[in-house]
Amino acid sequence: MTWPGPSDPENLPPSWAGMAPMNAVHHQSTGYSDRYWRAESLAAKRRGGQRWGIPAAAAVLALNLAGFLALPCLIDTDSSPAYVLAIMLPSVLAASLAFAITARRGNGPVVDFGLPTSLSEWGVQVRSGIAWGAAALVGGLLLALLVLARTDLESGSPLGNLLAIPTPWKVVLVAWIWIGAPFCEEVMFRGMLWGALERRAAPMRMSWLGNRWVVLVVTAVVFALWHREGWRFLVLVWGGFAIGIARMRTGSVVASTTAHSVNNTLPALAILSLAE
Repeated sequence: MTWPGPSDPENLPPSWAGMAPMNAVHHQSTGYSDRYWRAESLAAKRRGGQRWGIPAAAAVLALNLAGFLALPCLIDTDSSPAYVLAIMLPSVLAASLAFAITARRGNGPVVDFGLPTSLSEWGVQVRSGIAWGAAALVGGLLLALLVLARTDLESGSPLGNLLAIPTPWKVVLVAWIWIGAPFCEEVMFRGMLWGALERRAAPMRMSWLGNRWVVLVVTAVVFALWHREGWRFLVLVWGGFAIGIARMRTGSVVASTTAHSVNNTLPALAILSLAE
């Protein structure tokens, strides 16, 4: 692989390139990691053909929000199938719109979302996702203990309304929480929103939004706010930050989806263990 040379201004690495966590394994000739260059090469591929930005990302998020607001009014959520459907459908529709946008206005989901094209890429992305997902999970547990020690929750267990769901539908819901929701949410947040912000560069207005560290913070905060759980806000910000680092280090939503799935393991198991 040919690395950008120092004499080419357009290919010079940005000022944050040498900062942790991007430089864990250094390339001998440049001082920057192989993983960093993989992520940078994927970003360079996206910029040329990406004709979608913040409006497209906003449309995806708006569809997701509209679905969560409208479906409880349109279907009977007292029935188990409808309740599970109301949880799943908004995110499925939003992720489907994201794929349609990138296929129509971008480079396609493989390039725009950094999907792996070989087994070795799968391995790199999954390993990074597992590591940062574990960091999200452990850090989230510690933060949750601190928050709960200082917070009086007005409502009962957030899982209480799932007690009446029959076991087969709990299994479906667990599969969704562990695999489906992480993938759809990562397409929305670390796929569309991340890509829309990352695309902004000089001479575009507010080009500072394209700085990877700004993108990381913005996506983590929006991710936390989107869940609308005040007491978990700091936990979700930490989770979004750790998951986002997996995305930043690999340039792929597969890594962030893996991290998200690891982070969702305990909630998924908690739902499965609920007695009818």
